[in-house]
Formats: sequence, structure tokens, C-alpha cells
Amino acid sequence: MIVEHREFFDQHWFKVFLNTFEDSIDSIVITSPSPQEHFLYVNQAFKMKTGYEESELLGQSPRILQGPLTNRKILDELKVKLSHEENFIGTNLNYRKDGTTYIVKWYISALRDEESNIVGYVSYQKEITKSIEDMNRAKLFASIVDQVDQMIMITSSIGKIVYYNEAFSQKYGFSEKELIGKNVNTLKSGKMPRSFYNELWANLMQSKSFHGEFINKHKDGRLFFEAKTITPLKDTNGDNNFFVSIAQDITHLMQQKNRYKQKAYTDKLTGLSNRLHIDEVFEQKFHLFKDNSKAFSIILLDIDHFKQVNDTYGHERGDEVLQKLSKLLVNNLRKDDLVARWGGEEFLVMLDVSIDEASITAEKLRQSVYDNLMIEGQNVTVSLGVSEVQEDDSKESLFRKVDSLLYMSKKEGRNRVSR
Repeated sequence: MIVEHREFFDQHWFKVFLNTFEDSIDSIVITSPSPQEHFLYVNQAFKMKTGYEESELLGQSPRILQGPLTNRKILDELKVKLSHEENFIGTNLNYRKDGTTYIVKWYISALRDEESNIVGYVSYQKEITKSIEDMNRAKLFASIVDQVDQMIMITSSIGKIVYYNEAFSQKYGFSEKELIGKNVNTLKSGKMPRSFYNELWANLMQSKSFHGEFINKHKDGRLFFEAKTITPLKDTNGDNNFFVSIAQDITHLMQQKNRYKQKAYTDKLTGLSNRLHIDEVFEQKFHLFKDNSKAFSIILLDIDHFKQVNDTYGHERGDEVLQKLSKLLVNNLRKDDLVARWGGEEFLVMLDVSIDEASITAEKLRQSVYDNLMIEGQNVTVSLGVSEVQEDDSKESLFRKVDSLLYMSKKEGRNRVSR
């Protein structure tokens, strides 16, 4: 334990300290004062770290641990600090007996006797090689991640943002650290259904990745689309403490897709939705009804004696009637109501209301057509059927029901509403 005997080592209180030093997992060294500083004491951890035995350290200077890569400026700073009787904290590179290197952080302070004379220096040495390597790897990772085009974000298991890269910062309009510590909900647009996020969290809680298309919000409120993959990050215990998301802006692709979709979903003659669009919207509303009991109703209407219009005035005038009727329907419905050309002279309206409200709307439409749509001085009339979705309905049964009600209106004299 003692490399070189000194009188102050024999004091009882000092021996207690030395015994404590022997149990330390970090290196502790006592050296003599300048100008011929050399080892007075080294603990077991120091010998294991450097590979030297006590006999090899006897009379040796700490310079035995220095080599070509040791930073001389740090050593000069150390000498200046000690010459001014100041404590020193610094980091440098040491060499082991076998020539391998390690990075050490020093905490050096003067050891004084009862008269306050400096009799040596105590150096507490902690190897930080792995910490430096980890830090360098982290810097390298951050540097690489900041150069990629994808938006990368890391959140904690409770949704707090802990990291995002440069591409993310530029896309969302937030500064480098503006969002750190904020909840990821800050980025939500409010345009995604709750069921989407339920599915997301169900996957993540089972340690599965989630892939999806998100509508998120820029700092200034603008919305954009991103294709995103979210993956749980496990710690050494196998727990999911973080989630990493990698996203790509697909706004342009979605806009293009929506243009094609709009074209595919639009009736060429009237500009209304077509049957293909109705089918898709119906599926969405039907699922909402099954999951959340959200009611909706359907109005099916047909122009009375439309064949006679075509036969008497020609198909061009018939098309003109269809176009005028389409505008009239749109003008008498709410923005969120869906109106479509169902086929020929049949039109369909889908509303998020009960049958009572839908029946009132249907009657309003019937009256408006009668009052405002004429051909050669003759009033154009429509017959309508109204039905509300029920628990035991399927798409086919609901449409059969409303079609039957429309037929009932026709049979009972036309220009009327049946429910």
C-alpha cells in the first residue's frame, strides 16, 4: 500500500484514510511536492488500472504515465495551478505499462501538515474513456442524423419530446430546442380520428412498430402530410422508455393523390360526388355508427317523369335539368352534407342526423325543387325516400330500404316524401 514511507503516513487518522482509499474503485495517488515530484502512495485501483506494481513505481515520477498523445498544455496548466496553491481539475490521456492508453479525469489538491505546509498532493483519478467514446459516438450520430432528409424525433414513453433533428426543425418551423420537454400532442392537427391513435398506441405497447400517414401541424398552423414509422426503443432491462419516429413529408404526393381521387369521385355532368365516393363515405360512416353509435340518414330522390323530359325536349335539355337540380340541392344543404348523383336521374343525400331531421330536410328539398325548377313552364317534381341506419343494417339492407321508400313515394302519386 505504501510506496514510499513518510512520517505523516504514520498518523492514525491518516492511516484510516489510506485504508478507505484501498476500497475505492477509482485510482487515488499521493505524490511529493515539486521539484522532484514522485509517487508516495498509490491505491490498489491505480495499480490495476496502470499495470504497475509498487516496486516499479518506487521513486518514479507521474511522468511515467505520459506519452506522445498526452496533452502538454494540460500539464502546463496543472503546474501553474499547483504553483499558485490552487486545486486542479482536468482531463488528459495516460499510458499503461503495456503502452495502451486511457482517458482520465484528475481532481488534484494539496496535502498539508499541521503547520499548513504542503507535504504532497492527493490526486483522485477517474477513467472516463467509455464516457468520452459514448459522447463522441453520440456527437457522430447527431451529426449524421442532422444531415438526413427524413424528420427524426425521439420521445419519452409519456410523450415528451427529448430530441429532433435539423430536418424536423426546418419542417415544423421550431428552433433547435424549442420543443424539448413539450408533449408530442403539440404537433397534432386535430384532423386524425381517435381510432387512428388507439391503433398506434396498441402497437407500441406491444413493442411493435407503427406505420401510418399523419396530418400534422406546422408552427404557424399550416397542415401537412407525413408518412411516419414509430418504433419503441428498449433499454438494457427490455423496457420501452423511448420512441423514435422517422418521417417523410408526403404533402405533394397526397395532394396529387387527392386530385386524382377527386376526379375519380366526381360525376362529370353535375360535378357532384359519384357512386364510388358514396360507397367509400358510407363505409366510414357505417364504422363510426358501429363503434360510436353516431347516427346518419340517407335521402334518395328521383326526378318524376324524367324520361318524358328527354323524349319531349331532348337529352341536352334533360342534362340541363340534372345540372340545375344538382346546384339547387347543394344550395339547400349544409356544407358537411354529402350529395351525389346515384345514377341517371337519381340523387342521394347522406346526413349525420336522425330520420326526423332528415325528413324535414327532404321535405325542404322537395318544395324547393317544385318552386324553383321548371322546364317549358312546367314544374319539375321529385319523389323522395328517407331512412336512418339501424343496428341490424348492412349497406345493402339500408339502401334496399331507402329505395323501397322512394318507390312508395312514386306509387302514392309522386312529389312526396316517404320514411
